[in-house]
Amino acid sequence: MRITQGEIVDLQTVLHIEMEDEDIRPYLDFGYQKVKPHISFPGFRKGRVPRHIVLQFVGKEALLNEVLDTMLPEVTGRAIDEQELEPGGMPDMEVLDLDPVTFKATVPLRPQVELGDYRDIRVEVEQSEIGEEDVQERLERLRNSMASWEPVERPVKMDDMVTMTATGTVEEDTILDETDTVYLLVEDADRPFPGFPEALVGAELDTPKEFELTVADDFPLDEYAGKSVQVTVTVSDVKERILPELDEEFVQEIGEGYDSMEALRDQIEEELKTESQNAAEQEVRESAISSLLEGASAVIAPVIIDNEVNYMVNEQAQTLARMSIRFDDYLRSVGSSEDELREQMREEAITRIKRAVALEKLGEAEGIDVSDDDVEERIDSLMEQNREQYPDAPDTPEITDDMRSSIRRMMHSERVMERLVEIAKGEAPEIAGLAEEAEAEEALDETAEAESKEE
Repeated sequence: MRITQGEIVDLQTVLHIEMEDEDIRPYLDFGYQKVKPHISFPGFRKGRVPRHIVLQFVGKEALLNEVLDTMLPEVTGRAIDEQELEPGGMPDMEVLDLDPVTFKATVPLRPQVELGDYRDIRVEVEQSEIGEEDVQERLERLRNSMASWEPVERPVKMDDMVTMTATGTVEEDTILDETDTVYLLVEDADRPFPGFPEALVGAELDTPKEFELTVADDFPLDEYAGKSVQVTVTVSDVKERILPELDEEFVQEIGEGYDSMEALRDQIEEELKTESQNAAEQEVRESAISSLLEGASAVIAPVIIDNEVNYMVNEQAQTLARMSIRFDDYLRSVGSSEDELREQMREEAITRIKRAVALEKLGEAEGIDVSDDDVEERIDSLMEQNREQYPDAPDTPEITDDMRSSIRRMMHSERVMERLVEIAKGEAPEIAGLAEEAEAEEALDETAEAESKEE
């Protein structure tokens, strides 16, 4: 294998790699094994055609094309090792030729980050006080969750649940066509059109009601956005929400062992205090991270940023697919191209990367470590939780090295974040090296002050 390395520019370098026959041979064998079951040739049973005939029949390039996804990363990895590079992410690989096999790999090096005076970070967050109003509000939410719906024979009111048949037309085009649809009237709701629930108030049972609304600007079909829509609705059923009384019977219906309304209120108050404390701690974490990033500077290879943008785009496409929305349809609905979307995501991608490398650098500066014993203790704890949660489950699975590495990374991230919070609260332990440096600086300042006085 012949490797030529270019200069390092913007923390990335380009490797030109040319593979020789002995490098290619195992991948040709792999390609043969992949295509062999699908090859038919006179005189041989399907899947039993010898390698040399397959090679002559389909060609070397075809076999190599079958294994590029495996070959390129493996060969690039070996080339990176030979050049003694420390990659900071996945390289970008491009095939230049298959005869001879030649490709280039743009290898990003590890980002360079300076944290600044991170030990000076301080965050003060006051925990919200929990009062009687908060407890009552949570009780009302619980009460609403236990409400029943009872049929009524009267005109529609706000907060009712109705069964309706509805149509909406813009000029001659029907853009709303619902039959026997259950609809909950919520004030200021903008679906299917802004003002729809308010316009529906007063509708009589089995009597069509007509009204005119305006299609929202973000309507999925752009050509109708902002236009007038003629709506006809016929309500066939009206149900009213019936709220239970806040009494002892209500307490019993909750079924969680409360013996009185007072006990329920006490439990709600404790839950609210816990939530308030958790929210305050989360605010400390986010504020501390923001301060860390404000004081840090980072140089990041363009390939790493591009890879993060690719990940974010794929992540959004998968989310849309789970909602049965095609990515192209989404882009049309927001009036954007994929290139424009990628550019919009770029700043967030840089922030994500900077956050990750800054926290990694913080861990190094603070000497954060996770020992093998720590990992095993966490594994034992997780296994015990699993046994308690699933007592009838079969024997626990074998913990692989990859799983151990994942747990170690998770624990390391947790400890780095804990240290950052300690720093932000002014509770972090001193680091020997930092303490000595501070003492030396203080001694220099005292010496300089003394010399100044003598003069």
